[in-house]
Amino acid sequence: MIIAVENSLAQHLHVNSQIISSSELLDTNVWTVRVAGEFMIVMNNLMALPIIVRYPQRFNDSRSFMTAFKREFLQLLEISPIPHAKIRMIRDEQFGKVTFTKQIQPETQQQLQMYQNMMVGPNSVIDWEKDPSNAEIALQLAEQTQIRNQSTDDEYVVMDIFEDYSVTDFKVASHPKLNEHNRRYLYRSLSINDIMNATAVGEKILDDYEEYLERHNQSESVIERDLDCAADYLGYCEALGESVLDDITLAYHYFINYEKLHNTRPTETSFRAVSDAFRTFGRFLRAEDLFSSEDYDKFVQAINQGVKDLNSKQRMYHLQRIIRDMRREVRAQREHAIQYVNKQYVVYVELADYAPKMWRRFTVSGDTRLDMLSFMILAAFNTDGTHLFELQQADIHYQLPIFDSGFGQTKDLTQIWMGDCDIKDEYTLIYDFGDMWRFNIRFEEIKPKRVSSHANPKMLDGAGAGILDDIGGTDGLTQVAKDDPAINKKLDVSAFQKEWLRKIDKIRNSYE
Repeated sequence: MIIAVENSLAQHLHVNSQIISSSELLDTNVWTVRVAGEFMIVMNNLMALPIIVRYPQRFNDSRSFMTAFKREFLQLLEISPIPHAKIRMIRDEQFGKVTFTKQIQPETQQQLQMYQNMMVGPNSVIDWEKDPSNAEIALQLAEQTQIRNQSTDDEYVVMDIFEDYSVTDFKVASHPKLNEHNRRYLYRSLSINDIMNATAVGEKILDDYEEYLERHNQSESVIERDLDCAADYLGYCEALGESVLDDITLAYHYFINYEKLHNTRPTETSFRAVSDAFRTFGRFLRAEDLFSSEDYDKFVQAINQGVKDLNSKQRMYHLQRIIRDMRREVRAQREHAIQYVNKQYVVYVELADYAPKMWRRFTVSGDTRLDMLSFMILAAFNTDGTHLFELQQADIHYQLPIFDSGFGQTKDLTQIWMGDCDIKDEYTLIYDFGDMWRFNIRFEEIKPKRVSSHANPKMLDGAGAGILDDIGGTDGLTQVAKDDPAINKKLDVSAFQKEWLRKIDKIRNSYE
């Protein structure tokens, strides 16, 4: 550990400062100290994590200061989103040999000043009437502070950075008994072939797990639930580049990130069922000698801590993180779409396999997402918006996230804009996979837009009144049109425009 202190503090603590290479001053084990009245802020240079120590005048030597610093650091870890099994590992990593230096970077001084202002300035974010502990103060500062990556210009929340540090740099690996029975599971070895078979190994684990559940006379519904939970967790580990054996505390991060991962907040009953499923999976891993008894205990501890933290006072931290992630994603989307605001697309859509032609031609802004384009088309052809749909281009299937089947090459409708599309490509919107309504889409023209960036789409021309839901597709519509000629009438554009905009909102709400 390297600790940078100002000259006056170095004299007060009677430390012998050393000259450190500037390249060493930006690392995970380098800290800088700032005295601010009755507080001492000890901040990590790389992650900007603050540790708060009160009454610095009490410390007249480096040993007493380090004792207080270590105590406050451990108390912050206790209330942070960190698995308890990793606390000692992080402590031992940080508090090795201690070296003091007087070299303080200007950027670090600026960050320390910002923390000082947030604590004791006129616009302090701390509610002092609640008499917060030092750890609570530090956590609040870390939750509400963003730092910018100079190379990418991205902003990151301090506590998110520290949580990533605990996941990336510290692993509580399981220590299975190596034998021929379980060797087939240990794919993260030096063998290239084993690594390439990671997916197959995961499937093998799930197959064996299903047999394990059946042997224990579980009901079909419980077996399905437990297998789904295990498959979801294996996928989560794999997405982090880990196996279920590489870090048995990942279950903690899975639970505290559950809302973000699944875009839903489970009820207390369903959450208890998920945690029960995880414990059963842990018992299976122990039965297969992939977990030792100690591994299983740590796995269960991580589960219990994750459930507890998500439902404790720290829930506010997780809610704030979800909101931050949403805002970050919206900001990124807006920055991407802004390049298309001055483009206007002329879109032609025709109902396939129907005569006479039923069609629409309208203009839409280039910063329109493809999900909104789909809603516009469904509204333009008078659908009820009560069935599944997808947008296809060649072999790519664009779907809303809630409809993603996981089969084939799919993309998220909400992540693609009109401006991302090649005008030469033709698209097909398929609505109601029973009646199979197909709307063929062409982008006829791109021209400069002379209206505001948030202008509504404008209907230019068209023919036909639209479809009728649940009538049997185009064959059914053809039969109805024989008795009702109004179905094939010319479109009254002026009367249609206002009703169309209301219909778009209604369709969008039905899918959101």
